[in-house]
Amino acid sequence: MKNKNLSYRLSIYFLITETILSVIVILVGYNYLRHSVFESYRYRLQYDVQEVLGDVQNSMDEAVRFTENLTADFNQGLPLKNPKRYLEMAFKVQRNLLAFGMVTSAQNELSHRKPDFLLYKSGGIVKSDTGRFKSYIARTDEWIKEMLHAASPEWSAPFYNSQIGSRVITYARPLDFEQDGKMVHATFFCAVSLDHDLVKLKHQKMIKSGFSILLNEHDLIVYHPDSTKTGKDVSSIFNCFGGSQFEIRALLKDRVGGSQIIHPNCMKNKRTVAIYWPVKSTNWFIFNVIPESLFMSELKQITLAMILLILLIGSITAAIMIFLSIRFVSPISVLADDSRRIVEDAGFDPVPRLNDLEVLSDSMEKMKERLASYRKNTLQSTMDKKEMEKELNLAKDIEMGMVPTKFPLFPDRNDFDCYGRLIPAKIVGGDLFDIFLLDENQLFISISDTLGKGIPAAMFSVMTRTFIRSIANPITRMGKMMEALNDGLSLGRESDMFATVLMGKLNLLTGEFIYCNAGHPHPIILRNNQQEDVVEQSHGIPVGVRTKQKFSESSIFLATGESLIFYTDGVTEEYNEEGDFFGTERLNSVIKPLHELSTQNIVNKTLDILEQFRGGSDVHDDTTMVALKYTRK
Repeated sequence: MKNKNLSYRLSIYFLITETILSVIVILVGYNYLRHSVFESYRYRLQYDVQEVLGDVQNSMDEAVRFTENLTADFNQGLPLKNPKRYLEMAFKVQRNLLAFGMVTSAQNELSHRKPDFLLYKSGGIVKSDTGRFKSYIARTDEWIKEMLHAASPEWSAPFYNSQIGSRVITYARPLDFEQDGKMVHATFFCAVSLDHDLVKLKHQKMIKSGFSILLNEHDLIVYHPDSTKTGKDVSSIFNCFGGSQFEIRALLKDRVGGSQIIHPNCMKNKRTVAIYWPVKSTNWFIFNVIPESLFMSELKQITLAMILLILLIGSITAAIMIFLSIRFVSPISVLADDSRRIVEDAGFDPVPRLNDLEVLSDSMEKMKERLASYRKNTLQSTMDKKEMEKELNLAKDIEMGMVPTKFPLFPDRNDFDCYGRLIPAKIVGGDLFDIFLLDENQLFISISDTLGKGIPAAMFSVMTRTFIRSIANPITRMGKMMEALNDGLSLGRESDMFATVLMGKLNLLTGEFIYCNAGHPHPIILRNNQQEDVVEQSHGIPVGVRTKQKFSESSIFLATGESLIFYTDGVTEEYNEEGDFFGTERLNSVIKPLHELSTQNIVNKTLDILEQFRGGSDVHDDTTMVALKYTRK
């Protein structure tokens, strides 16, 4: 591994990292999917069951409203001449009521007592069962008579009527009305068939392989697959739950919603999910028992699809990363070898065979020492000075050749607009910027400002730009890129050179701009509401100061038409003949009215105003400004 080049090592690291990440994603994804599938089933179950219980509640509410309206009519004396006929007409239009009746108190002193009666429906026809309560509500006969002495309405306990094959619950409402000059005390009662709605529970997809139990507020069974259990205390079915009955007793006591795994005897002790919650509208409690296999079958299918998708994406990503490492990192190895030979041919000690970045950094340092020595010697003579000017011009051409100048850079793209200018203070300077696409949907931008001016600053800037190009990729976190750049520039160096750097990538699909700022001036955001904003987050000191420096990152979102303005301190620290600084506040006021212009006009107009402000003063520092506008429709 020691003799392998950088691209080979990176390929191995990518494969190992990809494998570890895939395993982590699969494990985390499985737990997340398991929870999501369960929550989805529970939500659908609650929605379906609640819909059924809502129909039950509507039927019960209909019985309440019916008796309330009749009570009001009796209090107004409307049906007293023929109450039975009146009640028959009113009962006939009630769709969900099974039976209806009226019982008068035996203690009423009337000149002629009206008989008690019961109305019921058979085949859509209202029939009468005068004076007895055997056909439909025999089990509530005594309860109805007790209700003659009650002061308020009340629901009976649910029961199963074997004669009609239906679960029944009865509502009774006491009333007093005046007849023949005397007060009459009576009770209206309505019998509601629960099976009309509760039978729908059997047809729910998730309950078909399990069962549901519905309890009233006194823990009496309202619904159970075995209809003969209706009206019995819930303790009568505890033997179904076997060893899990203690948990069932506890949750019925608390009456709170939730879920848990149980092993009921009636489900052959298989792992079963119990999902339960209180029905707030009636103060009842619903308890559903569903085999866990129902959840797991769908989870297995989703998990298998997730694993295949992750393996596919991971394979494609690994192939792309290996290709990129060979395509873009291999030139660094070539550059490192060339720089090593140049240093050794110049008479310096041989460069140790470290990794390519360390070789390149060490070679650049030695080359910079040689250039500094050469500059010192050549300045002693006029001819040497001319030679130096020639090399300075060449260095300027090399440096400016690295700066994007042919705009638009990507004429076939309409989802962004960018433009930048660099004005060096001397023949060569320490400012550089770069703009390029990482892939079809990510635009990378960097701007740097090296301490000082002239050839040393330019050399350091070139190193900075070279390292940035070598480490920029669409996957690595911006903070990690900045850490790699810092280590590359500061490793094995003894000079005091450093640079402020801002790197970022713009997602051309979403407008998200993720960036890392190492001591660089904060960019300005031109929003669509004509308000300028400043990206004030900084993530560390300038690069090249010391190794092993940690950097974080931040992100912002650009809407269509919004722009980011990047610049170096040569803009804000420029001063005029009176010694006044141009400053950040003046820059904001200049840029704000230009937000609707193209990036080229924004940059050029701003730099023109800066030149007018400077007047006859010399250019004191490198001046760089870059504008980036997000234009995706």
